[in-house]
Amino acid sequence: MRILVAADIFGTTEPLRTIAAQCNEWGHQAEIIGPYADAAWFDDEGRAYGFFLGQGGVAAYADKVRGHLEGRADMPVCIGFSAGAAALWQVVAAAGEAVPLAVGFYGGQIRHAVTAAPRCPCLLIFPEDEPHFSVPGLISRLQGRPGVHCAAVPWRHGYMNRLSVNFDRGGYDRTMTWLEWLLNRPGRAGLGEDVFRDLLNTGS
Repeated sequence: MRILVAADIFGTTEPLRTIAAQCNEWGHQAEIIGPYADAAWFDDEGRAYGFFLGQGGVAAYADKVRGHLEGRADMPVCIGFSAGAAALWQVVAAAGEAVPLAVGFYGGQIRHAVTAAPRCPCLLIFPEDEPHFSVPGLISRLQGRPGVHCAAVPWRHGYMNRLSVNFDRGGYDRTMTWLEWLLNRPGRAGLGEDVFRDLLNTGS
């Protein structure tokens, strides 16, 4: 299976390459798309955020992802982190019917496009708490529409990124185990409400 991994504002980092490499070890073909040219990346969140906004923010990032996917015969499963998740949300709402599945981690900017209607199955993973908005409130507005399933996990925004102050090793390991199960699961288009069961209930 082909997989497209959409980076967060840090860009195409080594931690993200590690996630893509793990997907390859599971037997898939993963590639990374980032918000910047030439696979640029940052190790400081403040500098990354300022540069990301200067490059056009989520809207410009969504245009880049859309252009990358346009006309492909081998449409990949899409996995996005933070700004990458928000960009994917915009893409699959506009013209995402050919994408087999979109998985978004802590895509808080989705709240600015909450009325969008995705055209493919979407799994959205949020932290239990965000400083700028109500996670339960956002989930209540998203959950229940066709193909959209949401979960709040007991880790913080950025928990999958080793460069983030919120990186959580336990959450990362559990999520990678869940992601392996998800990507190897037949019939992903028919995902049900129990899709997050192992992510939320396995281990500690």
